Amino acid sequence: MKVPRVKSITEEKFIEEHIVSNKPVIVTDAMENWDLEKFKPEYIKKEFGHHKVQVYNDLFDLQTIQPLEKYIDANFFRSEKEGLSKQYMRWYTKLKEVDFYWSDKAFDSLKNFWSQPYFVPSTSLAVPSTKGSDSKSITEYNYPYKGLFISGKGSRTRLHKDPFMSNAVLCQFYGQKHFYLYGPDKQKNVMNNGDFVDVKNPDLNKFPSFSDITHDYEDVLSPGEIILFPSGWFHDVTCVSDSISITWNFVHAKQLETLCNHIKNNPEDDQLEILKYFIKGEVSDTASAEEIISYFRKKFAASEMTA
Repeated sequence: MKVPRVKSITEEKFIEEHIVSNKPVIVTDAMENWDLEKFKPEYIKKEFGHHKVQVYNDLFDLQTIQPLEKYIDANFFRSEKEGLSKQYMRWYTKLKEVDFYWSDKAFDSLKNFWSQPYFVPSTSLAVPSTKGSDSKSITEYNYPYKGLFISGKGSRTRLHKDPFMSNAVLCQFYGQKHFYLYGPDKQKNVMNNGDFVDVKNPDLNKFPSFSDITHDYEDVLSPGEIILFPSGWFHDVTCVSDSISITWNFVHAKQLETLCNHIKNNPEDDQLEILKYFIKGEVSDTASAEEIISYFRKKFAASEMTA
């Protein structure tokens, strides 16, 4: 089944029908006024080619740090003889208090060429934390896992779900991505002791019930389209062509109970370090899971939460 495609969706409808109801959607008209020419490989290489970037395998394991131009030269426009790319460049903005090869300067240079998608909320956010009616535009502020994804044809991100029950937004600027989506109700079929099944080559000894299910959605994301991967949804993404996209994660205030339950049930989750970075100033770097939950419950009224 294809993911529903919509246009002219209001922020309120997006929140209720896709964030609260936890349903994937592709919005097709939110990038129409963006300068997509600035996100083609030629421009990206010319402007940022000397920057060192992060190159990963299909399981988020960091493989190397190298100049962006080296990655593009080796992985874009490959001939049939050269074969498909097996490396994925994920160039994140700052996620934690460490010196690293972050992409903040690149995003600052690109901020006038795109904007906050009209339907994606920038207020009433639990993560990153907003105060009152304050708005955090994606072009002006860092969000968890905000990154520029530059990936050669064939590169893949294997099945996973996003950290601490956050939603992921993916804006496709260049090329196409094929994906499978599995709902949260299929977790027991696709996970085993923290490992995820390889949907293209499943180990049925380790994941015996995977053969009992099928994906909920299979589709291809094209330039100008934005997809929401909602909280807890499993997704496997392969570049069917050379690809450039931007992604980020967030948790809305109406999802706070889901977030708090995750923290309570997973107090040793190593991604809580990143969550704490995005509520810094509100909790200490050494805050326990209980202290994080207490902060959220005090900040947001019960009426803003959904079970």
